[in-house]
Amino acid sequence: MTGTETATPTTPWTEEELRAKVGQLFIVGFDGHVPNDDIKSLITTHKVGAIVLFQRNVGSASQLRDLTNSLQELARSSGHEQRLFIAIDQENGLVTRIKPPIAAQLPGLMALGATGDASNAFEIASATAETLKAFGINMNYGPIADVNSEPKNPVIGVRSPSDDPEVVGRFVSAQIAAFRESGVVSCTKHFPGHGDTAVDSHVGLPVISKSRDQLEACEFIPFRRAAMEGVDSVMTAHIAMPGLTGSELSEDHPSRSLPASLNPDAIKILRDEMKYEGVIVSDCLEMDGVRATFGTEKGAVMAVKAGTDCIMVCHTMSAQVGAIENVVQAVKQGEISQEAIQASVNRVNELKRKYLPPLSDTSALQTSTDMGARNKRHAALASRMYAQSTTVVRSAPGRIPVTKGPETKCVYLLPGKAPLGGGLGGGAVDSGEEKTREPYLKHSFIDLINPDNSLVHAIQYFDSKALDPAEEVIIDQADVVVFCTRNGSLSQYQKGLGLSLGKKLGSKLIAVATCDPYDFLDDVEAIQNYITTYEPTPEAFQSALDVIFGVIPASGVLPVGSAHNKPEVELLDNTSEDQITHLWTLWHEIFPAWPVDRGHLAAMVSKVPGVHLTHDKGFSLAYYQKTGDGGLDGMISVVGVLESYRGKGLGTALINRTRKELNARSETGKPISFGIRSSFPRFWPGVPVNFAPKDRDFFIHRGFRKSRDPTARDLFKSIVTETAPPAVLERVAKLPLTFSPWSPELYEECMTKQRANFNDNQAWIEAYETLAKANQHQEVLVAFDESGAQVGWTLMCQPDSVVGQAFAFLPLLPSKNKTGLIACVGVDASARKKGVGLALLVKAMENMRSRGLEGVLIDWVVIRGFYETLGFEVFWEYEKYDW
Repeated sequence: MTGTETATPTTPWTEEELRAKVGQLFIVGFDGHVPNDDIKSLITTHKVGAIVLFQRNVGSASQLRDLTNSLQELARSSGHEQRLFIAIDQENGLVTRIKPPIAAQLPGLMALGATGDASNAFEIASATAETLKAFGINMNYGPIADVNSEPKNPVIGVRSPSDDPEVVGRFVSAQIAAFRESGVVSCTKHFPGHGDTAVDSHVGLPVISKSRDQLEACEFIPFRRAAMEGVDSVMTAHIAMPGLTGSELSEDHPSRSLPASLNPDAIKILRDEMKYEGVIVSDCLEMDGVRATFGTEKGAVMAVKAGTDCIMVCHTMSAQVGAIENVVQAVKQGEISQEAIQASVNRVNELKRKYLPPLSDTSALQTSTDMGARNKRHAALASRMYAQSTTVVRSAPGRIPVTKGPETKCVYLLPGKAPLGGGLGGGAVDSGEEKTREPYLKHSFIDLINPDNSLVHAIQYFDSKALDPAEEVIIDQADVVVFCTRNGSLSQYQKGLGLSLGKKLGSKLIAVATCDPYDFLDDVEAIQNYITTYEPTPEAFQSALDVIFGVIPASGVLPVGSAHNKPEVELLDNTSEDQITHLWTLWHEIFPAWPVDRGHLAAMVSKVPGVHLTHDKGFSLAYYQKTGDGGLDGMISVVGVLESYRGKGLGTALINRTRKELNARSETGKPISFGIRSSFPRFWPGVPVNFAPKDRDFFIHRGFRKSRDPTARDLFKSIVTETAPPAVLERVAKLPLTFSPWSPELYEECMTKQRANFNDNQAWIEAYETLAKANQHQEVLVAFDESGAQVGWTLMCQPDSVVGQAFAFLPLLPSKNKTGLIACVGVDASARKKGVGLALLVKAMENMRSRGLEGVLIDWVVIRGFYETLGFEVFWEYEKYDW
C-alpha cells in the first residue's frame, strides 16, 4: 500500500477505533527523565503514536536508553500495533539536544556548508543516526531545508547550510540519503521555507511577502529536491505567505494571514505540484505563530483539514488532550472525513513498517553500547569537519597565522551572560532549550585559551557595562587581540565595541564571529582580520584558535553572500546580427560535440513563441505552447554556460529569469508547467545521458525533478539496403490498406481526426498544420482502410522541409544531409492494434528512399521493442526533468 492509498471505511468507526487512529497522528512531548503520568496517559489512553524528546529529557546515556525502552514498553503493554516514533531535534551545531559527554558535539549545517563538500554532510548525518539509534531514537527532525536568505532571521541563521538554494539542496539531499541508509527517519523542515523571516514563529506569526516567482527561485528549491528524492517526512512552518498561490489576494482574504502549517494551499503545493507522497508533520502548535492567533486545539483541526498527517503539541498536557479531542469531535461531526484520517494513518503506518521493528521484537530494545569508542570516533570526525569549515574571511598581509613567541601577549574578549539573563529569544512555551539568538558565550570557552598563563588574558564584556580602565590597558599592551562575538550584527554593544577596537588596534585585532557570519562581513576597513566558525560551540572555537596560531590551515569558504552576486541576463534580440553571432559563437564553445549551422540556429531562435536569454558568458533558449486546458507548457530547451564561468550563478539566473518570463505569459495567472526538453523547434527532448553527471545534476540542484519514466531515445536506421526485415514486409503486404502522400484534398478529414485523436499534443497538431501551410503535403503519408477512410498518418520529412529544419541535429546523424525524419505516427482509435502503425513506418521508409534519402531518424521514443523489429537502433538517449 502506498502512502496515498486509502482503506476507505465502509462503516463508521467505533469510538475506540476512532480514538486509536487519531491518536496515532499526534506527536507529544513531556517533562522529565522518566515517563511521567502525563505521557503515560497520552500513550496508554489516547494512543499517541509519536514522542518528541528535548534536552529536558536527557540526563545520561543509561537514563536516555531506559527512557526510550520504557516508552516503547508502554506502547506494547497498552495495545499499540506498532512501535512509537521517538523523535528529537538533533540538528547538531547550534541545535543539539544530546550533548557532550553523552554524545560528541558534531557540526551543524552552516559549518558543513562552509566546507563546500556535501559528502561531509552525509558523514555527519550518518554519525548522528548512529548515536540516535544507540539511544532508541528512530526519527530526527532534520535536516533544515530553509534558505537563510535574510541575515537577521531570528530563528534559522546558521541552522541552514547557506543563503544559496542550490547549496542548501545539495547538503540537505546528502543528509536525507545518510539517514535513510542508516535506518533513521528524517524530517526536512520548515516548508515552505523559514529562511526569509524577521519574526520568530515561536513568539509571533512571520509574514513573507514574496511573490510565487520569488518563492520558486529560492525557498521551494531545496524542498522540491527533497520531495523528488522521497524524503521520509516534511515539517510545515508557522509562516504566512500571501503570494503562495501565485494570485493576488485582497487585504482581507483569510489566506493572507493563514500559517502554511494550516493552509491547504501550502499542502497542495507539496502533494500536487511537488508530487510528495510521504508524511507531512506540523511544527509545534503551541508556538505563538498558531497558539496566539488560532489556538492550539482549533489549530489541530485546521492542520488536519489542510492535509497535514501528524500534529505536534510539545509541552502542555491540557493542550495535547484538547487538540486530540477537537480532532476526534471534528471527525464525528463530519468536519473531517474518515477517509482523510485513514489516508494519514496509512502513510504513518507505512513509514513505521519501513523503519521500525515489530513491538514484539524485544531484541530491538536498546542495551548498553561502547559509548566511549563511538564518541571518540565521532569527535575525531567532528574535529576534521571543523578544521575544514573554519573560514578566514579576510586578513591583513602576514597576520594570520600569528607567529607566537614565548613573550607574545594575547588577549581574548568574549561576550558574557548578563546576571539576569540577557537572552534575545522568548517563546510561547519554554522547553528549557538555549535560545538560538543568545548573545553570550559559555564560560567553558575560557578554558580553551589557557588564562592561567600570565601573558594570556581572557576578558568577558557585557552589554550592561563598558570595559574598565585596567582591561583597556591590557588590551592596548597586547600583541594579539582576539575579539569574539556571538550574533554581533544583532547586538549593538558587541558591534560597536568591535568597530572601536578595530579602529584603535588595526591589524592587531582578530575578530571571530562564533555564530552568524554576518557580524563584520561588510566592515572591511574597520576589521582587517575576520574569522567565522558558524556555531558557538567550544569545538568550533578550538578550530578557530588552531587556525589563528597556525596549527591547521584555514580552508573554509563563506557559504553566505551569494545574493549580492547574481549575474544580470537579458532577453535575446533575435533580429540583431551581433547577438545571433555571439549566441552561435557561445554555442560552439559550450557544445562542441553538437555543432549547429549559424543560419539554422538563427532560424530556430526566430520561432515564436519563445523566451531566449543572453549573457556575455552564456545563454538559454526556451519555448512555450498552449495546453488543452488553456494553460501553458514551458520548455527550457538549452542552458549553456562557459566552463570557466560555471559555479557563479549564471545558470541559475538564466533559469529563474526564464521561469519568470514564462509565468508572465500565462493568461490564467497560475504558474505554468515546464521542464527541460524541446518539441518544435527541436534541440534535445531531455538531458542527454552522455552529458557529464555534474552537468545533469545541475538541474536537480535547482529544483527540477528527474522523471521516473523511461528515458527517451532517438532511433536511427540506414535505409540504403533495406527498409524492413522480409517477415515484416510480408506481413505488411497482406494488410487491407492503401497508402499515398497527403494532399490538400485530404486536409479536412485528416485534421478533424488528428484533433479528435491527439488534441492533448498541440505540437503534434501544429506539425501537420505547418506542413500544409507551406504546401509540403508530400511530407506526410496517409493510410486508408478498405472503405477509403483515413486511418493512419505519419510525417516522413526530408531535412530541408519546414519540419526537418526545426530539428537542430539531423546533420549529425550518419547519413548527414540525407537523413529524414519519421515523427507523429498516429493511428485512428478505430484502427489500432491492427498493424497500421507498422505498415505506415515501412511504407514511409520506402517513400523516403525513393526520394533519395539514406537514413531515418525517429525521435523521442519511450516505448521499447516496437521500432527495433524494423532494425532501428538507439543513437541518442535522454533523461526527462520536470519542475
